[in-house]
Amino acid sequence: MADHFVDDIEKFEAKETAHTLPVGWVILFWALILWGVYYFYMYTPSLGGWSQNSALEESLQK
Repeated sequence: MADHFVDDIEKFEAKETAHTLPVGWVILFWALILWGVYYFYMYTPSLGGWSQNSALEESLQK
């Protein structure tokens, strides 16, 4: 019934940008990786030295 109306998607697909990510997504991807590394380093007691006990002691001394 609708055989005469078949879309040819290849006509509308931009070939040069078909498999590239938007620049904002790439920036967000790398920023989240860097933030994750920072967060992991700062809040892992054996790496960054942060602990709940030291944070509690600092807050009680104020």
